[in-house]
Amino acid sequence: MSGAVAFPQVTAAQWRALVEKELAGKPFDKALVYEAAPGVAVQPLYTEAPGEAVAAREPAERWFRVCMRVPGGDSAREAEEIAGGAEALWVPFHPRSFADLGLGPPGELRTVFDPDGHSVADVESALRAIEAHAVPCVIALDPLGHAAGCVTTATMAPELAALGRVARLAAEEFPAAITALVATERYHDAGADAVDELGVALSTGARYLHALVDAGLTIDQAAARVAVRMAVGRDTFLELCKLRALRVCWGKLLVACGAPKAHRLEVHAVCSARTLSARDPWVNMLRVTTQVFAAVLGGADLVTPSAFDEALSAGGALGRRVARNTGLVLREESGLGRVADPGGGSYYVESVTDALARAAWQRMREIEAEGGIVAALENGKIQQRIEAAWQAQLRRIVTRKQAVLGVSEFANLDEVLPAAPVRAAPGGGEALPAHRDAEAFEALRARAEQKQPPPEALLSTLGPFAESRARAGFAAGFFAAGGIRTREGGEPQRAAIACVCGSDERYAAEAVERVRALKAAGCGRVLLAGKPGENEKALREAGVDGFVFVGCDVVGVLGELLEVGS
Repeated sequence: MSGAVAFPQVTAAQWRALVEKELAGKPFDKALVYEAAPGVAVQPLYTEAPGEAVAAREPAERWFRVCMRVPGGDSAREAEEIAGGAEALWVPFHPRSFADLGLGPPGELRTVFDPDGHSVADVESALRAIEAHAVPCVIALDPLGHAAGCVTTATMAPELAALGRVARLAAEEFPAAITALVATERYHDAGADAVDELGVALSTGARYLHALVDAGLTIDQAAARVAVRMAVGRDTFLELCKLRALRVCWGKLLVACGAPKAHRLEVHAVCSARTLSARDPWVNMLRVTTQVFAAVLGGADLVTPSAFDEALSAGGALGRRVARNTGLVLREESGLGRVADPGGGSYYVESVTDALARAAWQRMREIEAEGGIVAALENGKIQQRIEAAWQAQLRRIVTRKQAVLGVSEFANLDEVLPAAPVRAAPGGGEALPAHRDAEAFEALRARAEQKQPPPEALLSTLGPFAESRARAGFAAGFFAAGGIRTREGGEPQRAAIACVCGSDERYAAEAVERVRALKAAGCGRVLLAGKPGENEKALREAGVDGFVFVGCDVVGVLGELLEVGS
């Protein structure tokens, strides 16, 4: 070869002009830009990072640890998790188990102690009765997070004062223990978006730092006693950037609080319970893999993967093993965690990190301007905001604009589940009730399975096979999401539910007549796959009861159809 190939220089403006030409009048921002979170627009192309979009570089002291949760103080489960490769355990706090930490070699096993319903004062009393030691651990005291779920919030002053006393005691007797935890899973599971999750975390963290300083610690000492536990959701790159933005904002918060030096924040990432499905639970393995991937590349120190069958039951031995191995394989075989900041330098990652950090900081300032996180929890503004965020998310789910694979899309009505689905208990009046993305469709499936004989819909096709395929396939998937099986037929026949499927041209020429024939054959409810357009009036007069199309209220339509019978 003679010389290097020279490529013509193309500017972003030239690229934009060509794209807009291809869009043929469709707005660029509407067609190719989407809002990943409030105030965070994701562009289709990134050619340079914003001027200040450089995340704080905080190299980890070691690779991330796989942290498995063991509820109820089950010692056999703890041994199983450790033998299976877990390097950290998340267990209920108990004075005896905490004291036993001093018996093992320091640093081999990281332990996160969950107060499990005990007040901060209870934990304080227990710690005062334990011999001092210097084994690293996290005592996950999060009084504000606990209060967030209560319908009536008592004054938080006593708990915050006790939190400060525990931190001071730890500084004297348990120097390697983190004693204040900012946990966002409750907000995430209730529907919080990434910006609200970060904003609440920052405002909560600021209040905890204030409480620790009031107890007599310096800001440096206080910063060393606080960790953050954050849920990691379905949008891989957004969640990766969320953790990076957390570190950026935390560093800025410490500077604002007067910390003279940087402190590396310990981050515990937990796979999102909100994204898990009870139907087709095998897909959860993929969800958890992408969430662990995002957590590690976002810089988490501890990562808790979910068992794929967790939404069905407490998670069996196989589910726990797969969860552990997901983290171990990604670390040992894929090498995740070898690089301090894998997303650093990526225009896309740096830009989204910057946008998230700015939006989160602004959200935190809004909370502080309204009186701070304590006031926002007491007057219910946080809960109201998160409920509004969940309703917006739910609208995207029930219209299938946001798919839940294996549930709202590609539902398998012949699946064999590893355990029977557990019916959701009636709500207990929590201020921040936990949700799952799949729950609306799973409720439809449960209703369908109670019907005898099973509900079924006739797909009444128009024209040759090739012409009806697209809409017949769409309709079959649509009905399956509600547990309704389908059969196809080219001739009118009796059915409780019928759906006409064909091309636009066939609809114009044959749909009205087919609808009349279906009604005459005794079909109880006749639908048409696709938007009606100019033919709606004629179709309605012929007997069409409704239309199913991309963007309609799928849950609402399927719920009505399940009342029709079979």
